[in-house]
Amino acid sequence: MNVVRRCVLTAAPFGVAAGAYAAVFRAGHDRLPDRMATHFSLDGTADGFMGRTAALWSGVGVICGVGVLFTVLAAVAMKGAGARLTAAVGAGTAVLIGYALIATVVADTGVDDPADARLPLWHLAVLLVFVVAATGALVWWLAKTGPRPAPASAPPSLPLAEGEMAAWTRTVVTRALLIPAGAVALAGLGTLLFGPWQVGLPLLVLGLVCAPIAAVRVTVDRRGLTVTSTLVPRPRLHLPLDGIVDADSTRIDAMGDFGGWGYRILPHRRGLVLRSGEALSVRTVKGRDYVVTVDDATTAAALLNGLIARHAGERAPGC
Repeated sequence: MNVVRRCVLTAAPFGVAAGAYAAVFRAGHDRLPDRMATHFSLDGTADGFMGRTAALWSGVGVICGVGVLFTVLAAVAMKGAGARLTAAVGAGTAVLIGYALIATVVADTGVDDPADARLPLWHLAVLLVFVVAATGALVWWLAKTGPRPAPASAPPSLPLAEGEMAAWTRTVVTRALLIPAGAVALAGLGTLLFGPWQVGLPLLVLGLVCAPIAAVRVTVDRRGLTVTSTLVPRPRLHLPLDGIVDADSTRIDAMGDFGGWGYRILPHRRGLVLRSGEALSVRTVKGRDYVVTVDDATTAAALLNGLIARHAGERAPGC
């Protein structure tokens, strides 16, 4: 997929969302109050207001601004899977923002006093269904990629004697994820307080979900591979020795291989991607790859392979 087509596919949903919002706004323009309700409480009552012209242009500006951001991300994602994943997430985001803004216009249409506008909570459920459907459909459309083939040469292995104890651990912190996560959370909080809460709430949740995985501890020991957040007990990733075939070190491009940073999901592949560069790659018995970006991944892979070999020997008949 070339750069032009990739950018068009990413930008198109935002163009449609902006056009739909502007069309709905124009169609109901004469029935909209001069001062519109733009923020609603959880019980559906209006508690934030904005001038009619300002509401139109701020809504279009938000959609186009986020669309430009995703288009730029798609342009620098040099490989197909990462680019398609960026387009899929972008489509869901376009639906998320567009639906929330259009629902606000519909709620304001025909009311004399903007305080009388109502936006029931069920709109949020409908919004989430549309987001899941749009994003899921595009992700499903991603080109299927098979599991990583076994390496031509044997991966590194550290021999361990029976009863010998060994462990390896590293902490990884990335500002590339921590700073945007904090910015998204603050933007969501501000929108929640002063703008449409249907837009602010998902942004706030997204920021709070992404922040914990910006700093993680990666551990290899007799239990297998464990990745935990250094900020909170969850989320946590654990792969036991029984479920691992082998491990190796590799180098990845965060945007090109996974479409961004954070916990990434691709067909037959999962990745905790905090940066580009060195990473630990683990192949499981179910044919799925797990990739974790971490320094000194060669040592981690060698120790993990040694632990797997010793564990397999201990389980062998007659041992």
